[in-house]
Amino acid sequence: MDQDRRQFYRIDHPVVLDYKIVSEADVASSSKPYQFNVSPYFLLQSQLSGIDAECQHLVYKIAESTPHLATYLQHLNKKIDLIGRTLADSQLEVDSTHMQIINLSEGGLSFTAEEALELGTLLAIKLVFPENSLGLLLYAEVQRCEPKEQNFDIGIAFHKMPESCRTLLARLIIEAQARERQAQLHG
Repeated sequence: MDQDRRQFYRIDHPVVLDYKIVSEADVASSSKPYQFNVSPYFLLQSQLSGIDAECQHLVYKIAESTPHLATYLQHLNKKIDLIGRTLADSQLEVDSTHMQIINLSEGGLSFTAEEALELGTLLAIKLVFPENSLGLLLYAEVQRCEPKEQNFDIGIAFHKMPESCRTLLARLIIEAQARERQAQLHG
């Protein structure tokens, strides 16, 4: 985790977080946790963002030769994003009792838990970013567990994270950095 702390930029971010302890067999059988009962729209925004990232270079290529077509495609993409966000907003379950500020990077996160977790424990993680209508299901491994007042500060490293999720987290972190800079400039 200390190496990740140096390798990735970290932000404090509000999320709804839930986790379940899982076995190595669970992790080996799937790259995405299936331990949570989520609506079909839960991962919609993350899937749309993944497709977006895959197609971004194509839009740039099209813009070089046909700028009007590229602009049209960008507008279609905005429509799809709006539809996706509306569907996700209506179905994302935001349980405010699980809302907390986490310290997030592309490689992992730290959060507060009521119970201690042994180092090396594998977790299925459910993250909801309410401001983005974004839901993620990831596997992680406990790297740190330290007592903190009446709770525990848990540090986890993401495990078997699909590249699309890493790209999505990187974008989310960059957007949060930009908002922080804007707030500092106008604050």
